[in-house]
Amino acid sequence: MKVKLIEQAAEIVGDNQLLVNIVSKRVQQLNHGADPYVPTTPEMQSGDIALMEIIEGKITWHEMTPEEIAASRAEAAEQKDPFADLAEKAGEVPEGADERTITTTLTLD
Repeated sequence: MKVKLIEQAAEIVGDNQLLVNIVSKRVQQLNHGADPYVPTTPEMQSGDIALMEIIEGKITWHEMTPEEIAASRAEAAEQKDPFADLAEKAGEVPEGADERTITTTLTLD
């Protein structure tokens, strides 16, 4: 990434850690096929594109308030964990088996 672009984007965002997070997320999107919001050249890398998008005001962000964070956490807690049933089944001991002799084998395809 070009230092000049980083400096310009840092002035706009105001927080270096937030800038890193915004750019990282946008680079991930671009690398997975998202279209750029700014004109690009072949030598521009995803990081440069993300920084240009910030500089040109094409990307906006919103920092959540403590109330929004609490509401988001409450909503997430209400959602059923899709892996909860699997975890419960994995912890079950088959009839007649001694809990001390159960082993788990992980097979990777």
